[in-house]
Amino acid sequence: MAVVTDTWNDPWAEPATPPPPPAPPPRWAPLSRRATGFGPETTLYEAVPDHLRPALRSWVRDQWRANQAALEELQWRMRRRFDDDDMDYLDGEDLLDVIDGILRWWPHDQLDDTQRHWTNPNQVLPGPRTQLSEALTGGGSIWRINADGQGLEHRVDDTVTAATAATVTAASVEAGGHLGAAWTAAYGRHPDPDKAYAEAVKAVEAAACPVVLPNSGTATLGKVRDHLRDASAKWELVIPGKDGTPGSATPVVTLMTTLWDGQRSRHAGTPTSRRQLQEEAEAVVHLAALLVQWLHSDVLRRKP
Repeated sequence: MAVVTDTWNDPWAEPATPPPPPAPPPRWAPLSRRATGFGPETTLYEAVPDHLRPALRSWVRDQWRANQAALEELQWRMRRRFDDDDMDYLDGEDLLDVIDGILRWWPHDQLDDTQRHWTNPNQVLPGPRTQLSEALTGGGSIWRINADGQGLEHRVDDTVTAATAATVTAASVEAGGHLGAAWTAAYGRHPDPDKAYAEAVKAVEAAACPVVLPNSGTATLGKVRDHLRDASAKWELVIPGKDGTPGSATPVVTLMTTLWDGQRSRHAGTPTSRRQLQEEAEAVVHLAALLVQWLHSDVLRRKP
């Protein structure tokens, strides 16, 4: 006997819990590596390796043909003339610069639009930006498309990138803008360690001055640090100390001192003045992100 199922939907019933999203497929590894017990290749390539060059050249050629007007703009912005034959020779820094320029100057909708397969109209292909991202990731490039889709940046651990991006979004417009600029100057196609360091300092100043010295019109990170050190009895952290009560502001003072004293490029003409190193710039961007997040979320607070 057939079973009749009541398909009436109760409008007052709790909505069904949607199934969890499927887990991402495991990264593929060649048979020879799997057979010997190895997983996927994890090497990251700084330049353009041989196995990626054809795919990247093909991607650039497709974008050139799709938008001649944007190509003309890219040429005068890069101060360089490109011909179709150049596709056979673009390599290394030149190829990466062109890709970076296309991401910056091509219309976003053109790079994001899905495409129909030319022999099978029912097959939808991902847009150019997605295709490029898949090629860079799958090919082990140390470069990836940045968060706003308008350029390339050095690949950083996804969790670290997401945490920094969340801080940029949650912070004030001023602090978030400086932190985002610091990230780009540290990890973009053309790193500028001095700018990255300066923007990191400004990001913390923008977050700290309104909290610690709101009535000062001349507050700097150094003055904020000095106040927290000298008036430590007025401040506390939500992180408890050994006795279980809110901890002191000492960790914040230490981090601010590290950031402030390490900026050797702030002035010139002294025995210790110099350009910042790339590793210094990268380190302080993450230090600044931590301080901005703490200040925004009231991890540092005045004692009641």
